Order: sequence, then C-alpha cells, then structure tokens
Amino acid sequence: MEEEHPGKQRVQWPERRKDVLEALRALGDRAYQDQHWRFGKGWPDLTAAVHWLIDDTFIDQHGARALIPHLFLDQREADLVQTVVDALLRVLDDLGPAAPDNAYLDHPGWINVLYSAEAAHTALSSD
Repeated sequence: MEEEHPGKQRVQWPERRKDVLEALRALGDRAYQDQHWRFGKGWPDLTAAVHWLIDDTFIDQHGARALIPHLFLDQREADLVQTVVDALLRVLDDLGPAAPDNAYLDHPGWINVLYSAEAAHTALSSD
C-alpha cells in the first residue's frame, strides 16, 4: 500500500504508470537492449515496451498531455514522454512493425529513442 503524502499529487492509474516506467527504462538503457534484445530475450522485450508505451496509453492518438493526471503528474512529465513516443514512432514508421529487433536498434533514429527515454525515465522516477 502506498504511503499518503499530504500535498503530493498522485496519478490515477499507478499500475499503468509502472508499465510506462518499465518501458522507458528498457528503451533508455542501451546495455539492457544489447544484452537482452540483440542477443536474447529479456523482459520486457521490445514488443512489450512498445505496447506498454503506445498501445496501452494511446499517446500516439491523443497525446501525452491528455493523460494528466491519469498517468502523468504535469505537463513536464507528459512532454518528456511525448518526445519518446514521437521518436519511437519515427523509427516504427520507417521500419514497420515486423522488422527484427536489431533493425530498430541499428536505425539512425534509435539514438533519439534511447536518449529521450533515459531522460523521461529519470524524471518520472524521481517524482
């Protein structure tokens, strides 16, 4: 059970937020990606990370700001996650949904996914 902190805003969907945080952690960690996605399967795999971040949230359709206070505490958090989703969608649009994991990791735009996910994970984890 989560402790109550007077004055501290809470998200309405804490379990879904945990999935988003886990997706951001995996998408922002190159060592994890190289170890688990490139040379084997770890959990979450790339498909699960994309699913948790995009399919379960509909950020691609409605924007991350629409999920304040459901998943995000404020515009800053929402905007950080939106940056990740936008970068990820550019890679997905280029390669399609069925490319092997290595193709995504080697895509020139993947660096934007990596850095933006790391920044978003750090910010959302500290709140």
